[in-house]
Amino acid sequence: MPLTDEQRNALPAVRAGLDAVPIPFGTAPSLDERARDFDPGSLPTDVTVRVEIAPPSPQPHPLLPSNALRTPERVPVYFFALSSDGLEVADTHVIFFIHGGANVVGHPTQLPFANFFIQLLRAVASHTGDVRKCVLIAPSYRLATVPENTFPAALQDLVAAYDHVLGKGYKPSNIVIAGDSAGGNHAVVLTHLILQSDRQSPRGVIPIAPAAIQVYDQMSEYAKAQASHDIIGTSQCETMASAYVGNSGVARTDPLVSGAFIPFTASWPKTLILVGTADQLIDASRELEKRLTAAKRPVELVEYDERPHGWWVLAHIFPDNIQDAAQRVAQFLLH
Repeated sequence: MPLTDEQRNALPAVRAGLDAVPIPFGTAPSLDERARDFDPGSLPTDVTVRVEIAPPSPQPHPLLPSNALRTPERVPVYFFALSSDGLEVADTHVIFFIHGGANVVGHPTQLPFANFFIQLLRAVASHTGDVRKCVLIAPSYRLATVPENTFPAALQDLVAAYDHVLGKGYKPSNIVIAGDSAGGNHAVVLTHLILQSDRQSPRGVIPIAPAAIQVYDQMSEYAKAQASHDIIGTSQCETMASAYVGNSGVARTDPLVSGAFIPFTASWPKTLILVGTADQLIDASRELEKRLTAAKRPVELVEYDERPHGWWVLAHIFPDNIQDAAQRVAQFLLH
């Protein structure tokens, strides 16, 4: 369904607000700041959230370039649920969600993300009839605002967080790895790292408008045409992609940086990709779908008509699309 006039008129204010957000280059939050609590009263009363601190992985993943590795650090991991009385972890469905923010901003406690997480949990509960059957787990990984946190620090953190979840007894066959924007790219790359190790494959992958191509000089003509409609600018994407790789010496076309270029194999799990057709990053979603199809892997690409990047966290503008996406995620997780 095309944008309504009301939705179209609301987007300039979103663009202006994002343009005004300062990128905190030169500073990085401490571990305590990354493990912060929600403000009292900011969440519905039936939502429970706890944070655990995952230890760093004892050994770096062999695919991560050894000459670029960052100092291993502990990782705050948030557990969102609709009940404090959970099932046995082995019987619990897990959405392991990696937040977006172009690798330089974002945190699981930010309300646009948290509200989307809650919507996903409610959608799963509507299918199972039991609020205890799903937990959403969101790591607070290092952001590339200082040199020591650039690639591959985020991936090191995400592997450590995932291992922490497995160590608690959650079954990989009950876990889907999801993420939005930069987090969607991380979801794809993390799945690749999992498959290229002795870890069991997750149930599936859900990249939402993944920034899975971190180069912007070869965008399709269609994607270029969306730049004037989208809520972020190409130059901003370029700046933040450069910040992410930093001084690692790794090319932005490397599959560990741009997940769309991963050599997908027969072991890849089922994949659900959600994206808006007015998203200038849409090439990555379409490339993922094309490559997974070529590899004969189960993949579904859902394109929301005229929706820009970030529609899933704009509940005041796109509530129906968010509800539809949440139902699709629930179906994907449970079936």
